[in-house]
Amino acid sequence: MTGFQVGRLVKRKRSIILATFTAFALVLSACSGGGSGSTAPTDEPKTGGNAEVKAEKSYEVSLFYPGTPQKDVEKVQAEINKYIEPKIGATLKINAIDWGQWDNKLNLMISSGEKSDIIFTAAWQNYTVNVAKGAFLPLNDLLDKAGPDIIKNLDPAFLEGSKVDGKNYGVPTNKELAATRGVLVRKDLLEKYNLDITNVKTWADLEPLLKTIKENEPSVTPFYMSNSTGNGLLDNLDWDYLGDASVPGVIRKIGSDTTVMNEVETPEFKEAAALARKWYEAGYINSDSATSTVFPKDQAKAGKVFMWTDGMKPGKDKEEESYVGFPLTQIELTQPTITTGDASGAMLAISRTSENPEKAMAVINLLHSDPYVNNLLNFGIEGEHYVKKEGSENIISLPEGTDPNNRTYNPGAQWQLGNQFLNYLWDNEDPEKWAKFKDFNARGVKSPALGFTFNSQSVKNEIAAVNNVNKQFKPALTSGAVNPDEMIPKYAEKLKAAGIDKIIAEKQKQLDAFLASN
Repeated sequence: MTGFQVGRLVKRKRSIILATFTAFALVLSACSGGGSGSTAPTDEPKTGGNAEVKAEKSYEVSLFYPGTPQKDVEKVQAEINKYIEPKIGATLKINAIDWGQWDNKLNLMISSGEKSDIIFTAAWQNYTVNVAKGAFLPLNDLLDKAGPDIIKNLDPAFLEGSKVDGKNYGVPTNKELAATRGVLVRKDLLEKYNLDITNVKTWADLEPLLKTIKENEPSVTPFYMSNSTGNGLLDNLDWDYLGDASVPGVIRKIGSDTTVMNEVETPEFKEAAALARKWYEAGYINSDSATSTVFPKDQAKAGKVFMWTDGMKPGKDKEEESYVGFPLTQIELTQPTITTGDASGAMLAISRTSENPEKAMAVINLLHSDPYVNNLLNFGIEGEHYVKKEGSENIISLPEGTDPNNRTYNPGAQWQLGNQFLNYLWDNEDPEKWAKFKDFNARGVKSPALGFTFNSQSVKNEIAAVNNVNKQFKPALTSGAVNPDEMIPKYAEKLKAAGIDKIIAEKQKQLDAFLASN
């Protein structure tokens, strides 16, 4: 019997005892002319309302996600709890962890067994590795029991594509399913120097733009990168990582070839590393790119960045513009594709250490179904952190006297938290944004390995060893701080010594079996 089952059994026994005691108390109360006892809360209308006092103490659900801690988080949290506690008998504790500290915090939570409930995870954030460690609970039964609105609203491809061995360990954000990569660019600087982007089709085509900014804007970094967010040229190649970008072994997303490769040995990797080196030596990339933990958009918010990479989608520029405070435009540099990793590109998992997984799932269910809860968490309190455009229920703008630099609640984490199709739109965004999302998804080219997720259990020791090698070599190569001709051979040799060939062979074996069965 698992610890989770034991906990359920103990709670069941306590409930029986409590019910017996309550019944006895009601009899005594009736005999003395007292009123009726407390009843369990029922669902309130979307607008809230007063609920009857609950028989049991509510459970505090802790949410951990990577992002900038917000000044008014306690105030927003109180508003959320005022609304959700009568509905589900739970409150929410919001914990944003700076991006630069996220990996260390998450690893420490998992290794120490620290109590937590909802944890952000993703294919590019050690999802399958942490599943193999037993960090997250399987959610299939919980989804049926406490997540009916998730199942109803979410494209089935998300849940199917994010499974590991037939089980879901994370609830995907309801957002774009296809993915493409590119850059966000300061539009005001493009216009200031009359820079044309219509012919930019490849990463190398960005070079003239970077050169102009380098020569004319000494206080602005032409191409900003950091070591904490996977925003370098080597992180933007057209690979399908087969379920988890932290596990080596890739295939090409486009085409029919399903040969699993060591990316470090591919021509694409070497070409991107050479371009990064060229840009670094030219001064286009910030000199601390291999060690900086500052998220690019936070640096851009200070007016110090011209361009940075990101995942693209319809309206990404306007979405980020409201955070950065400068006019932006986006340049897409890869074809929209759909992989298993895209289906699991942003998810909320429930920790193995949660003391009440059903309440945690109930919170996630509200984030996927209740516009009031979703927008409170993502945008804050109406009238204080935003105002609605007159005559509109979903178009918002900043209150008078507020600008991006003095905002007290602006997480910018909509893509992480629930159902983006419930999100308000800023007044600078396209009113047809969500319709364009659907078109974007329809244009996505499916990877030949769509639906496959690698089970890393049998090679978890090798993966740990390989990731240690990656930490030693990849940041410097990605930033362009070292000569790739000298460093890549050493990198490849260390990877082989760490067991990368065993991992790739196991990935190929599992992929071949998946393809044969499908």
